[in-house]
Amino acid sequence: MLWGSNTIKGLLLGMMACAALVACTNDDIVENNGNEQPEKVKANLTLTISASSNSSRASVGGGQTGETGDTTDGGITGESTVTDAVIILNRLNGSELSKDEFGGYMQKAALNETTVSGTTVYQPFFSLMQSGSYKVLVVLNPTEAVKAIANDQTENAKSKYERITDDIYTYSGTGDMEIATSGHFMMVNYDDTPVSVESNNYDNPSRCNVSVERVVSKINYLPKKAENRYPITVTTTNYTIAETTSGWYIEPNNNAVHLTGLHKAKNKDANDAEVWIHEGVDGRDRRAFTQTNKTYGETEEYVFDLVTPFPKFEYYTKSTSGSLEWSVTLDKYALVNLSKSVYTVRHRANSLWSAFTTMGLLDTDYPYIMDPSSISKNSANYDNISTDYFYNLLADVNNDKVDYSTADQTYFQSLPTSVNNDNAAVGERLTYCLENVVTKSKQAPALVTGIIFRGQIGDKDGNSLGTVYKCNGKFYLSIDAVIADNGANASYETYYEGRCYYYSSDIMHNAGDDYMERAIMRNNIYVLSVESFKAIGSATIQIDPSGEEVNNEYYLQMTASILPWVVRFNNIEF
Repeated sequence: MLWGSNTIKGLLLGMMACAALVACTNDDIVENNGNEQPEKVKANLTLTISASSNSSRASVGGGQTGETGDTTDGGITGESTVTDAVIILNRLNGSELSKDEFGGYMQKAALNETTVSGTTVYQPFFSLMQSGSYKVLVVLNPTEAVKAIANDQTENAKSKYERITDDIYTYSGTGDMEIATSGHFMMVNYDDTPVSVESNNYDNPSRCNVSVERVVSKINYLPKKAENRYPITVTTTNYTIAETTSGWYIEPNNNAVHLTGLHKAKNKDANDAEVWIHEGVDGRDRRAFTQTNKTYGETEEYVFDLVTPFPKFEYYTKSTSGSLEWSVTLDKYALVNLSKSVYTVRHRANSLWSAFTTMGLLDTDYPYIMDPSSISKNSANYDNISTDYFYNLLADVNNDKVDYSTADQTYFQSLPTSVNNDNAAVGERLTYCLENVVTKSKQAPALVTGIIFRGQIGDKDGNSLGTVYKCNGKFYLSIDAVIADNGANASYETYYEGRCYYYSSDIMHNAGDDYMERAIMRNNIYVLSVESFKAIGSATIQIDPSGEEVNNEYYLQMTASILPWVVRFNNIEF
């Protein structure tokens, strides 16, 4: 969503009261900023940049759209601070941009900070030598690249307005993101409405409103359960040893050893003859014995003879089938397919991706936001996605084994259990990120931004169950139980250390939309919440990039609901 006047509390966004804009060269513009009134001025300009509190954008047809979400959020202080600006005034030649323009970089001191009705606003004032129609481009907290364009005095085929509009910011995927650091979030106006500058009255300059929006997006997580622990019922068959006894073994040196925990079993090497298995210490030094008819002393316990070599065996067991109350505790997450680049100014595409334009709200003519790689991604092979497009590439996270060790966590991070860095209503920030948009038919796991959650399987209180096994839809706590219930040749999944995984490509911008459904758009917060589990997830990270073979057990189903910041809530069900 974007911001209009009154969009988001505490966000700089926007209203820029643009007073008269006119200029052919810097020499034609006289800056006053509070000094004595200049002479021979034909037009005067004041830009008013203010923080807003509510979205003024109308919903097309009502409800959530590509531009409007569920609510708006003011964000945190560092997301709204203004340090400097680039303002470009391009004088129109009819409806076309001209080379007649004023481009300037302004530090905060020149923005004339003041307070209006308790709200901090910035009111830079310009006196111009020429009236006429202009387009205004405002970049707050600009990048070094945008500053360089604004300060460039060399001749160029394109105007500064056009060069900034075409500018692309690229992020490596590591370290600080220049356009999203505390106190320095780049913001740009989303519309390019022409401004008519006619007033030469110093005390009453021409004015217009220009709204700005943050160039980045934000993905948040809103915890719904204490410690992110979710109850879940599993189907299982519990196997226990049918008969256990104790007795004595007389060693060759005539020492008598008392044996406890002798488990009755079948000797598979001797036509299922009776044999008793002693597990030793913690399953080590396992030995097999046969029971004699002799008792030891006055104990009335039988003496047992050692069986060598150790035979193949199968315990006599008793089983209980049914359901168990377990839990899954989500403890880590990995975001996948985060874009590496974004246009400084929003770009839009038509429904066929055959026509493109800059600035303006999404509409029926141009229903897609586009990023610098959108066109290439629209024709990409799902199985061979370029690392030029994304960091945390799906294929890389899919193959990552770091999660099984205590080594560096390349992709997986700790999942928040509480909200500390943001508004409690919109969750804890996971990351700032850049726009990621492809045509509707290509919105598959290989190309959209998604998320993987790691879970720990435990009992109903969250206590670890150790390694867990799954066979034919049932869960077991030992391989012996798997074999006992399904046969020696049974195929099963192993949940090492009780870890499971859930994936979702459904970070929805606007659920059900014919265009911008699974998409990341600037100035939106995507709030992810896990509502419930229907099953334990996958034992390994295995995601089909095409999305055609969706396993409902571990693909999360998220329903979208979206802050200027436009907020979009995504409720997840497994």
